Formats: sequence, C-alpha cells, structure tokens
Amino acid sequence: MRKTYLRAAAFMLMLLFSALAGAILVNLAWGNFGPMTPPTLPAPIYIREDGTIEGASGVLQRNGNVYTFLRNINETIEIQKDNIILYGNGFKLTRPPEVEMEEFWSQGAGWYPSIQMSTRKNVTIQNIEFDSCHTCIKVENSSNITIVQNKIHNAGTGVYMSSCTNSNIIGNEILESSGTGLFILFSSYLNISYNCISGTGGRHHGAWVSISNSTITRNDFTNNTFLGLYLYGDNKNNRIFENNFIDNDEGLCFMNTGDGLCVNNTLINNYWSNQRKEIVNADEFNSLDPAPLESPISTSFDPSLFDLPLLPTIASPTPNPEPNSMPYTTTLVVASVITVAAIGIVLLVFFKKRKH
Repeated sequence: MRKTYLRAAAFMLMLLFSALAGAILVNLAWGNFGPMTPPTLPAPIYIREDGTIEGASGVLQRNGNVYTFLRNINETIEIQKDNIILYGNGFKLTRPPEVEMEEFWSQGAGWYPSIQMSTRKNVTIQNIEFDSCHTCIKVENSSNITIVQNKIHNAGTGVYMSSCTNSNIIGNEILESSGTGLFILFSSYLNISYNCISGTGGRHHGAWVSISNSTITRNDFTNNTFLGLYLYGDNKNNRIFENNFIDNDEGLCFMNTGDGLCVNNTLINNYWSNQRKEIVNADEFNSLDPAPLESPISTSFDPSLFDLPLLPTIASPTPNPEPNSMPYTTTLVVASVITVAAIGIVLLVFFKKRKH
C-alpha cells in the first residue's frame, strides 16, 4: 500500500514538472519569435470637444484646461477641443507598433500622426519628447496654435502644418529627421523662432515652407543634407533675420512656382558658414543678405520672452512600471511551488499516521 502511494506521489510530481517545463518553453518560444499574427495598433486617445478623455486609462491627467502626460505612451492623440494645453511633462511619445505598409505617404506628411488636430484654436503642445514617429504633430485649418519646447528626434516629418494662421513654433529641438523637419503650407502670420533644426537626411529639407506675413528668426539650420530652409512657391512679406545657417548642403533657396511667387521677403543679419553656397537663387530674387553676421548668434530659448500660458500645479506623475517580461511563467512557478509544498505536507502527514 505504501508503495502505491509513493508511486502516485512521484507520478503527480513528474506530471507537474513536465507541465511547468512545457509552459516555460512555450512562453520562451513566444517571446523569442513573436506571434504569427500582426500586432494590433493601440486605440487612439481622444480629447473630446466636451473635455473628456477617451482611450487608454492612466495616460493623461486633466486639470482645468491642462492635459498632462503621466507616463510614456505609444498611443496617438487626437485633439477635438479648443483652448487647451497638452503638456508632456518631459515624457516620451513613441511610434506605435505597426505593420509596414506600402504607399503610406499622405498629404506630404507620412501617416499615423502622433498628435493631430483640425479646425482648432488656442491649443498649446508643450514639452513632449517625440521618438521615431512617422509624423509627430499634424495641424490643419487651425489658428492660435503654439508648439513649444518639444524634442522631436528621428521622425519622418517633425511638424506638418497646413492652412493655419496666427501660430507659434518656438523653442523646439528637431533632430535627425528622415523626411522634413518643418513642413508648413498655405499658412500666414506665423512666428517660427528659437528652433534647432539639424541633421535632416535623405536629401530632404530642414524646413519647407509656403507662408506669408511671418517671422523666421533665431533658428539654427545646421547640417541638413539638402536645404536648411526652402521657400517654395507662395512666400510673401516674410522676415528672415538673425538665423544661423551652418554646414548645410545649401542653406536657403527661394523658388517661384506656377501657382505662387516668392516676393517681398526681407533677408538680413543672418549667419552663413558659406554665404555664396548657402543662398540659392539669391541673384534672381535680389535676396542676398546685405548685412550678414560675422559669427553665429545665440538661439537659446528663453520662455520669459513669450506670452506662454501659465500651467497650474500638476500632480507628480506616476513612474512607468518596470515591464515584467514573463508574468505568466512567474505566476506558474509560484503556483507550482505552492502545489509541491502542499503535496509534501500531505505525504508527511500520511506517513506519520501510517507510522503510528
């Protein structure tokens, strides 16, 4: 009889450990090679017109008209409300996982914008770190938009803006874009200043603009592999002064098109690392800088110089939890240990009774 119980206990232990080993191996294989089906894109986060947040929970904290990041995210955000501030609090917004698609180029701005809005007014996007997004910020048909103090790295397109007015793009760091850092079309009365636009690759431009009655000042256009600043088509009555154009393939180009003229733009007091190479079509448009700077000018951003919205006191953000790479395996191991311990106790009690 005793042998029968021992055989049963041994069989149970063998069965348990076989199941445990199999589960671990299956989980490891899944982690190493991934699922066979494509990953699902994260559901977008919406800031609705009534101010409510719809989408992933625990991402944004609302305090009046301020929406603050509480963690790094890879969801996209669509703003449907006017008169708000989207404050990144220094957290990252990264490109969501997706299946590679052909023909994803949309309206010159890539696809799947990380933050997008249309027909909005009085919206500020501040202090967000964008990492490897297709298009970081897409704004259309809007007014009084402020994009300030963001870090935009390794993007396809940094900022895409179309048909906007009375807006600010100030104090941003736009580095190593594979497309165009700033792509701005059919817009007017903009303030583009104190931005660092550097390292644009793939024969693209640091900034490609079609704007009017706007100011471009105190920007660094540096080490862009094609043009630092490209005024293409309809560009009228703009002021371009006190910028640094350093080591671009070509610094600035004026280009008329059949649909628009590049006229009445004031170009003065900029620094050029190589002026004759840096300004393209200058003779045709009589736009050679008449008073270039002898050395680079400071482009450090001082927020106190601008009428930025005041942020209320914001609760301390919840840090991102460390990911548990194998939660299923861990739970199974704990359960198995408890089961083995229970079997051991049962066997000890049984043999103790048999002995007596």
